[in-house]
Amino acid sequence: MKLLIPLAILSLSMAHLSHAQTSREVVRDASGRVTQTIEQQKSSNGAVRSVIRDASGRIMGTSTSQTSGSDTRTTYRDASGRMTGTASTKGSHSSASQTTYRDASGRTTGSATSRTNGTSGTRTDFRDASGRSTGNQTIAGPSGFTSSTRRDASGRVTGTSTGNGKSLTNLWIPLPSTGSK
Repeated sequence: MKLLIPLAILSLSMAHLSHAQTSREVVRDASGRVTQTIEQQKSSNGAVRSVIRDASGRIMGTSTSQTSGSDTRTTYRDASGRMTGTASTKGSHSSASQTTYRDASGRTTGSATSRTNGTSGTRTDFRDASGRSTGNQTIAGPSGFTSSTRRDASGRVTGTSTGNGKSLTNLWIPLPSTGSK
């Protein structure tokens, strides 16, 4: 799979609006350069659609997420609309959730465990298909602004992101790297 979607925040906090909710996230690498922007829109039926753009504004891919009870299913597509993978999350509205990532053929490519610590934020730990740690991400911030920090398995910061709009909450799902560039 050539397309990598390193970060897509897919669950937005609930708001009592009749219009679609939107937010925008700016993703930076470890040196602070903008690498992506992610625009999310939550419709009145609860579906969340994200559009991932590169630093020059070209669409890299999209994702669509739908929650039913405490379970969320996300489908990832490349810029041409081909499905590149899926993510299934259990317990997305509790203080802990477990996500399993699969490629377009249905093979497991990785997993993530997220834990929310009250108002202090969320930490998500990622593992590859064999169970090895591939890094983590922490999310924190007040309503209307959220920041996150990504680290590799050795603890080095690999990037940051900031988001605006409604408070971005505990479910954000990156599609794990498949080793391709």
